[in-house]
Amino acid sequence: MTDAPAEPQPLEIVLYPDPFLRKRARELTPAEFKSGQADGWSLAELVERMRVTMYANEGVGLAGPQVGVGLRIFVADDSKDNTGFFAVFNPKLEELDGALNEEEGCLSIPDVRAKVKRAQTLVLRGLDVRGEAFEKNADELLARVCQHETDHLDGVLFIDKIGMMAMHRLHKKLDALKADYERLRKLRGKPGAK
Repeated sequence: MTDAPAEPQPLEIVLYPDPFLRKRARELTPAEFKSGQADGWSLAELVERMRVTMYANEGVGLAGPQVGVGLRIFVADDSKDNTGFFAVFNPKLEELDGALNEEEGCLSIPDVRAKVKRAQTLVLRGLDVRGEAFEKNADELLARVCQHETDHLDGVLFIDKIGMMAMHRLHKKLDALKADYERLRKLRGKPGAK
């Protein structure tokens, strides 16, 4: 009897206000898709580790920068039974239409939620793990996830898109997250973020 392969280990979530979340992720090159490697990662392993991390944290989407990877990749699954999983590299959002103002949260900003206005429908285009064309029509929740995760790839957080009143209501939670972040950095012996 052989042992089943071990489930990949989840990655650590990068938490607000880590400056890495503000960096623009870079596109993968054709040579990287051909080799299946980028920035020291096997692309297939990266997809699997991000999948496991997203599900372990009960998320519906996860972008590379949220796990310390500066590549333009996100994974998502808006299904109730984890059957809608996909990964997209170098995503582009096209044909955005309509508008919905719904509540959002983020794995990198725990316990913070606010309403964000997003397009209701869109077409997601990009590349799969083999570098082949990927296209998906998205509406409502999935359209929101695609916009939220693509923002992460540009160093934009959902709290950047909320109004002054909402930001004022959240300032205590955000200040607490900043304090926790600084405490953790000191424990790990790293200088504070500027």
